[in-house]
Amino acid sequence: MKSKNLALTNGIVGLAGGIVLLFGIWFMIAAAAAESGSQNYIAFTIITIALYLLKIAILALGIIGAVYYKGMSEVKTSANVLLIVGGAVSLIPALGWVGGILAIIGGSIYLANLKNFNIQRKN
Repeated sequence: MKSKNLALTNGIVGLAGGIVLLFGIWFMIAAAAAESGSQNYIAFTIITIALYLLKIAILALGIIGAVYYKGMSEVKTSANVLLIVGGAVSLIPALGWVGGILAIIGGSIYLANLKNFNIQRKN
């Protein structure tokens, strides 16, 4: 069951995190525009830190999934690779949206692979 929970977590974080990364630059621009008259950019800083934490989380979950599901037939290797590459590419400042697209695809593959896990039924 732990194995299925990790796949579900990777799928949800990959899909939702990828969508947030896809629009992350617009969140940063909106925060900077809203605080353009002030001396400090607290909202911009918080959004930037949150986006970088999300990028690192996607990268880390991809690595954890690659190590955990190595040699298992339930999860395809492409899901792990897409999360790792998506997290790594998104760390490049101008390419966060590309990493978001890759994370969305990787998360979708993880969620599609959930049907491969054995369901234990209680009789």
